[in-house]
Amino acid sequence: MPIRGDLGETGRSLWLAGLGALAEVERGGRAAFEELVARGRRVETSQFRALDRTVSRAADGFENLGEEMRERLHEGLEALLHRAHLPTRTDLQDLEARLDRLAERVEHLSAGRAPA
Repeated sequence: MPIRGDLGETGRSLWLAGLGALAEVERGGRAAFEELVARGRRVETSQFRALDRTVSRAADGFENLGEEMRERLHEGLEALLHRAHLPTRTDLQDLEARLDRLAERVEHLSAGRAPA
């Protein structure tokens, strides 16, 4: 029976230690509570800042990925149009610039000649 007695004494000691801790918290509890709240606010602020940085980095990464995907799609589409012997956007822009230059030359030539 000595083991049972030791266990009983250990259990009672744990109970008394718990009561003592509770009494200590009640005595200085308000100050401890205030300190815990202040610490919690600091941790919360720090965590929100870290989360904000992570979300910002992820958004930048998605933006870059989107731009890269658009470029690759554009390149692939241009290659497909070339293979099909169809004009690309760049081809049409070049043609438009050439037509503009030709129109300027025609206007210049016709302005230089007076009607007879």
